[in-house]
Amino acid sequence: MLSIQMCHVRNDGLTTMSELRQNEIQVLSTVKEFGRKANMTEIIDKTGLTDTAVMRATLALSERGLVEIYETRNDLIRLNQEGISYAQLGLPESRLVNAVLSLGGEASIDEAISKSHLSDDIIPIVLGWINKKRLASIHKRKGILYLQATSKVEADEDEQTLRLICDKGEVRSEDLNPSLKNTLSRLKNRNLLETYQKVDREIELTSEGFQIDVSDYQSTAITALTSELITSGEWKNITLREYDISASPPSIYPGKKNAYFEFMEEARRILLAMGFTESEGPLVELEFWNFDVLYQAQDHPAREIHDSYHIEHPKSGVLDVRDLVKRVKETHENGWKTDSTGWGYKWSKKIAERLMLRTQTTAVSMRYLASHKVSPIKMFCLSKVFRPDVLDAKHSMEFTQLEGIVGGKGINLRHLLGFLKTFASTLGLGEIKFKPGYFPFTEPSVESFVKHPKLGWVEFVGAGMFRPEVLKPLDIDFPVIAWGMGFDRLAMIALGIDDIRDIHSRKLDWLREKTLMW
Repeated sequence: MLSIQMCHVRNDGLTTMSELRQNEIQVLSTVKEFGRKANMTEIIDKTGLTDTAVMRATLALSERGLVEIYETRNDLIRLNQEGISYAQLGLPESRLVNAVLSLGGEASIDEAISKSHLSDDIIPIVLGWINKKRLASIHKRKGILYLQATSKVEADEDEQTLRLICDKGEVRSEDLNPSLKNTLSRLKNRNLLETYQKVDREIELTSEGFQIDVSDYQSTAITALTSELITSGEWKNITLREYDISASPPSIYPGKKNAYFEFMEEARRILLAMGFTESEGPLVELEFWNFDVLYQAQDHPAREIHDSYHIEHPKSGVLDVRDLVKRVKETHENGWKTDSTGWGYKWSKKIAERLMLRTQTTAVSMRYLASHKVSPIKMFCLSKVFRPDVLDAKHSMEFTQLEGIVGGKGINLRHLLGFLKTFASTLGLGEIKFKPGYFPFTEPSVESFVKHPKLGWVEFVGAGMFRPEVLKPLDIDFPVIAWGMGFDRLAMIALGIDDIRDIHSRKLDWLREKTLMW
């Protein structure tokens, strides 16, 4: 990098030489062009230099008394991902009430949730806001909670403020109407926005700096020798700039693994070390493998369009396991040889052949069991699944599930609970707890929760022992335990984040700095 030399006359009459580097010359010239004063953004735009290079040059000029730096700290507000979602889709209380209106003005909570596509775990909070804002009446009839609404909910002050901030990206607190103080406090308490400080810097030339005419100086000092300078002999005629060993070097960011995928690899290593075999299956799956083999009735609510993605073209595939299809059909209709009465309806092969995006990696377990009938077996699948949902801090439409099965003589529920505790402990997840659960394909069933430092208890696994209605049609004559973990929620704990969307962040600072917490 070229630099120029500038003469200073000391008070004792002796002359000293101090160097101006090329970036410092550019900054001085640019500030002069703006009439003695300019902010950092204007200088960066004009010179094309990076903000780091401009700041370094400005500090050097300030040390020489050529410029003054003035800082202004602004309090800014921006929305987080959940706030952006609500700004675009509307607040959940508005959507729930408007869903009730579309259902005739009165509907059960379950109907309204289904219509509005809200997740169950935010409903208590949403009902609280509906009651607080008096958007609808809530009453119970025959043990069922109903909502009654009479008028469409328009965007209120909360929603209008969210949209205003969303449109601008970020706003200064002082630029907002003072009457919005309570609104901002409410939105912040709902964890929909965040405040932060941003420093604006303005550069002003001092009298000495203003008098300098940089065009009078010759660029004779350089910072590094080149092969051309050496071979041509020009090195004899140049001045080398002194090396400042106290200057901070530029930051260097070496390549590193994404922390989320590093966590995935750690989970994979643990399971392989425990003797598991990894398996995989198609993302686009037949309903037969996703639902029917799992003894999930064809009229089960999970098969409705709001709980799974169906393929438009082609709509169906081919079932090439004729004997298994026959056994599954009879199991659904009358229980077959499973000592069950079945579901008591007429099973449809046409429904079983429909194509969908798989909603659970248990479909992989079923395909594995269909071709591995000799115990012992230990298999896991760590892969993507898809479910229609409302994007928020704990939910996503596409997420990673960790599925596993263990089968063999004498396997029971104690082995399942022991495995889950050991696996969670090895991953360093901390405290976990269990409670009884229900799944159509396991009995007994359990749900397990792990404690997130900010979100509290978060469900991370559904597990149980496969029912005879699942195993016998597959010709499996030994017990099998199974679990399906929401792997992204585990990653939130391991990475110390409180928003599931940050797992796939593109922010370079986050990617450079984020590491596993253990």
